[in-house]
Amino acid sequence: MSTLRDLVEEHTDLRPEDVDHLHRIAAEWQLLSDLSFADLLLWVPTTDEGSFICVAQARPTTGPTAYLDDHVGRIASGPEAAHLSIAYRQGRIWREGDPVWYGDMPARHEAIPVRVRAADGESGEVVAVIGRDTNLSAARTPSQLELNYLTTADDLAQMIADGTFPPPRHDDETTSAPRVGDGLVRLDANGKVTYASPNAQSAHRRLGFASHLVGEDLAALYKRLADDPLDGTDAANAVLTALRGEAPPRREIEARGATMLTRALPLMPAGVPIGALVLVRDITEVRRRDRALITKDATIREIHHRVKNN
Repeated sequence: MSTLRDLVEEHTDLRPEDVDHLHRIAAEWQLLSDLSFADLLLWVPTTDEGSFICVAQARPTTGPTAYLDDHVGRIASGPEAAHLSIAYRQGRIWREGDPVWYGDMPARHEAIPVRVRAADGESGEVVAVIGRDTNLSAARTPSQLELNYLTTADDLAQMIADGTFPPPRHDDETTSAPRVGDGLVRLDANGKVTYASPNAQSAHRRLGFASHLVGEDLAALYKRLADDPLDGTDAANAVLTALRGEAPPRREIEARGATMLTRALPLMPAGVPIGALVLVRDITEVRRRDRALITKDATIREIHHRVKNN
C-alpha cells in the first residue's frame, strides 16, 4: 500500500511544506471524524485537470462507516468529483448536495477545503479537500451529546478551511492524546463550561468534583481541585491559552489519588475566538502501573547493586 507521501509525489505537484501539512491533518483528523460521526477522505488534485486522488481515509469510532472498502489510491473525476472541485476552487465548505445512495445506504457528502497558511500568517492556498461523508441509514433525532459533537465538528471544519487547524505539535509529548469518547468539555469565550459529556463528568468526579460542570469556570476549577498547586496552575493556564487562540501542551491533574490527562484546543472559526474544546481522559490506572514499574525497577537495581558488592 502506497503511503500518503508516495501518492502525493506520484500524482501531484504539491510542495514539501504542503505535504507536511497533509500529514498533520491525517495525524489529527480522527477527532473531526468522531465528532462528525462521518468518514473522512483526503482528496488531492492530480496533474490531470478536474481529477482528485484519495491519499488518506478515516472512519468514525462514534457511528457507522459510510464505506466498507478502502478508497486510498482511488481517483475521482467528472460528476463524481464536482463537489470536490467547487470546494477546491472556491475555498469554501460545500454542503449543497442531496444524499447519495450506495446500494440501499444513503450518505450525505460534504467537502472541506484544506488551506495551508502562508509563512506571514496570511490566508494561504487550498491544497486539498476533505470529503466528509455521513452514513444516513441510522438517522434519527440527535441527542444533546450529538448536537454538541456536530457543532464542534463544524467549528473545526471551518478552521481547516481557514488553515488554523490542526495546531502545531509539541515534540516532547509522549502520552497519546485523549479522544472524543474519553471525555469532552466545551467552553465559551469566557472559559465557562457550556457542555460536558458523561465521560468527562465522570473523570472530574474522580478528582473530587461532584457537581455538574456546566456553568463552571474550568481554569479556576482546576486550580481548586489539583493536589499540587503547580499542576493546577499549569492545567488552568493551558485552558486560558486555548481561549486566547493557541494550542498548549497536554497537562495532567492529580487529586484524591486520581489522575486526569487534559488537552485544550482553541475554537476560532473564521479567525474569531469563540471558546475552547477540552478533551480529558482518566489515566489513574495507567499512572498507577507506571509507579509500580518504577518501584520494581528500583528494587531490581538495588538487588543488582548488593549482589555486585558481595
